[in-house]
Amino acid sequence: MPTTHHLMSQMLSPEAVEILVCPVCGSRLDFDGALTCAGCGQTYEVVDGIPILLPPDDGSVARQYRENYDRIATDDLAKPIVANRERILHSKLLRFIGDTRGASVLDIGSAYGSHLRELDARRKVAVDLALPYLRTISPESVTARVCGDAEALPVDVGAFDVIIVADVLEHLLEPEKLVARLARDCRPDTRIIIHIPWQESLEQYEDSQYEFVHLRSFDEYSFRLLFRDFRVVRERKSLPILNEPIVFRLKRKVPRRLYESLVRAYFRSTLSATEARHRDRWSAELPDRERWLLWFYEPACRMFELRLQPNARRWESLTSRVLLRDRT
Repeated sequence: MPTTHHLMSQMLSPEAVEILVCPVCGSRLDFDGALTCAGCGQTYEVVDGIPILLPPDDGSVARQYRENYDRIATDDLAKPIVANRERILHSKLLRFIGDTRGASVLDIGSAYGSHLRELDARRKVAVDLALPYLRTISPESVTARVCGDAEALPVDVGAFDVIIVADVLEHLLEPEKLVARLARDCRPDTRIIIHIPWQESLEQYEDSQYEFVHLRSFDEYSFRLLFRDFRVVRERKSLPILNEPIVFRLKRKVPRRLYESLVRAYFRSTLSATEARHRDRWSAELPDRERWLLWFYEPACRMFELRLQPNARRWESLTSRVLLRDRT
């Protein structure tokens, strides 16, 4: 016979259930101790109040990928993988997101809920692939914690006013699946907040202890290609890369004669040692001075606010009809 504690750990509020969908067919879910899809009949368990809405394991890659991120989450919670993450990255993203009072907010790839914890919103839903992360989020601080795959998103995307996709796209096996879902189901007024590494070298991950880490980097073309059905409302650079002397970042910003004089001075004086000390101090003090540092140094990350393009769905429907006609 189930204990009271066991029954309580499986409970979900009606508000949480109403935004959940089947990751296999997208149908609504009925809840009676477990979640059952009204469309395909697939059932899903609830663990510690967290619905486990993962599509069936269709092979070893999917299994390895999930186990990889469970291990990353466990290690990260024991000792943060990125030092000062909340001060350097999260605080700036929260300022970029802005006011969410009265809004319904979905955080895809929420990790341990550091963004949602700070936001004042009517509804807050955390989705992450790694159950260890979700277990650390206080159930009282969010409407729902959902263990799900961003490529088969188990929530009703159209129910949200703000969708956060921060430091997620570079990790996905097929980010096109997530973007296609957003393009299909988002409302025109939904604010989509993106935070991604920018023009990042992936060589640093070749000897990583984890099999799956950053799988791609982004530049203007690859980002706009991925989000071609969306328009950019705002964007901002973030986190200047301070590993190169500032003198050599001035080549395209000052006249050549002045640049050559600065290079000579750099190598023939104590400027190199002085400048190196400044860069070390600036790195330690980030995000202080970040705005002016980004005038001279390339950003490690970028933040975007996107909205669905007007007529994007109409264009997609027209294209589908043309392709279908050509095949017949």
